[in-house]
Amino acid sequence: MRQKSQRTVLITGGSSGIGFEMASQLNEQKDRVIICGRSQAKLEEAQKRVTGLQIFQCDVTIKEDREALFQFVSEKFNTIDMLVNNAGMAERYLFDKVKNLEEKLNREWQVNYFAPVLLTKQFLPLLIKNKGSIVNVTSGLVHAPLSIEPNYCATKAALHSMTQSMRVQLSKLGVKVQEIFYPAVDTPFQGGHAPKFAIEPDEAALIAIKGLNRGKNEIHVKMARALWLISRLMPEKAVRLINRVVPDNIEEILVGD
Repeated sequence: MRQKSQRTVLITGGSSGIGFEMASQLNEQKDRVIICGRSQAKLEEAQKRVTGLQIFQCDVTIKEDREALFQFVSEKFNTIDMLVNNAGMAERYLFDKVKNLEEKLNREWQVNYFAPVLLTKQFLPLLIKNKGSIVNVTSGLVHAPLSIEPNYCATKAALHSMTQSMRVQLSKLGVKVQEIFYPAVDTPFQGGHAPKFAIEPDEAALIAIKGLNRGKNEIHVKMARALWLISRLMPEKAVRLINRVVPDNIEEILVGD
């Protein structure tokens, strides 16, 4: 069996934000890390910042790109020990005001749900061969949705449910399925609207990686755990609590966006 320091890890959406911080910290642990993303320029910049990162440009929502990514990993490394489905996006809108709703819904479902599920299926033969692990990145918001990101919360809740089913099925094949529930993290993902209580991406990644290395199935990072606990005991209060962060002038803010 490979030692932890010899893992080959693939991280989607790894050129910035939490994905990049995870890649950087895993690289420091001597893991062999591959990151993918849509922007070649961002991937090359990430590679300059962290010596040793392997990069591959692709859009994981496109079937041909997923197949090309699998071919690249298979031919160059012939192995994968951990697949981290990190890539994601969030649309903020008011339901009665939003335009192009169908387009927004489709884009979020493709990125946040279909891509990680289909990419997992693509890499499953290698993961089974190596008794590897699948890591799906969701959010504390699967337990109590933030009203101005309604479809983001729905897609992550769906991925959470799928993750639980994957865990049951794939355990019989020796594949471990883990899930990271992040709280608000101050990254470009927030679109400049990170709440005051958002944590830094390096801290978020550090906590997540510690949980992964310990073999935890579910890793609730910081406030995501508190939200989970409150939602278990008082679900309605959890929803009210998380939506207190929505500013009173949210309509003006969204129009500005």
